Amino acid sequence: MSGIEKIIQEIDHNASSVCDEILHNANLKAEKIIADAQGSADKILSSEKTKTVSKLEDIAARADSAAALEEKKTILLTKQEIISLMLNNALENMKTLPDDEYFSLIEKMIIKNHSGISGQICFGMKDLGRLPDGFEEKIKDISNGSLSLSKTPVAIDSGFILVYEGIDMNCSFDAIFRSQWEDLSDKASKILF
Repeated sequence: MSGIEKIIQEIDHNASSVCDEILHNANLKAEKIIADAQGSADKILSSEKTKTVSKLEDIAARADSAAALEEKKTILLTKQEIISLMLNNALENMKTLPDDEYFSLIEKMIIKNHSGISGQICFGMKDLGRLPDGFEEKIKDISNGSLSLSKTPVAIDSGFILVYEGIDMNCSFDAIFRSQWEDLSDKASKILF
């Protein structure tokens, strides 16, 4: 082997060694870059999993809260329907009391609502037709003679209207129930629930 061949061979060998070393270092750097990238990807994945789990828990908690609120609203509406039904039944029961009980209630209502001023008591057609005997005299006794019975029917189906000098006091069962609805509902709610 000649000197040039030895030099070429040594250059070739050195070049191979340098290439191998460069390739080895490049592989090490590539592995480190891949490992770092994998570590970063794992951190991102872990962080995103944590965020996703947190979001899912938040969504589930809001769904539970919304469901509980909807349940409370449904229960409240049901209670209100029950109370309304009960009060409407009570109103209908008052309207359909036997005559003696009905007019005994009317007497108590006259005593409670009469102001002592002269006026008339007016009934609906149905009640005018079923007034008990002597009821007109009871009205005069209860009011110390200041109330007279109107023979003209008014447009109510139960109770009465007191008329004082052009001022009407609606004591029909419907009007009384409407004006007392909230109080009656509260009392019924306390009793029932």
